[in-house]
Amino acid sequence: MKNQIKFENKVIKPVFTDKRGDIFDILEGAKVGHIGMVTFSKGAVRGNHYHIKSVQYSYVVSGNLELTISDPDGKNKKVYLLKEGSLNVIPPKKVHTYKALSKSVMLDLTTLSRDSKGYEKDTIRV
Repeated sequence: MKNQIKFENKVIKPVFTDKRGDIFDILEGAKVGHIGMVTFSKGAVRGNHYHIKSVQYSYVVSGNLELTISDPDGKNKKVYLLKEGSLNVIPPKKVHTYKALSKSVMLDLTTLSRDSKGYEKDTIRV
């Protein structure tokens, strides 16, 4: 399949650092229809859904999360431990569930806007 999006999990490192601080390039060249911030209390579980068409990019600003990814039928389940600076690219039709191992903050970017009913039609809760 041409331009098929695959799941990615990587830690973003600074592209520039000096005495003022760091600059991080979190995402480049992606179509983004929504940027949101999600906060987690320790032990909170969020997600447990998949998107039919939308790609989701998740960037951990602070804290530690456990991310479980699987196919909609529950097969090919994998668990990832995410820490500050982790970026995940979640393709369509991958169930994603986050569990907060500590108080955490995550940026959530999707290719579909949340301000239309299209996002809800694209989201299948498991």
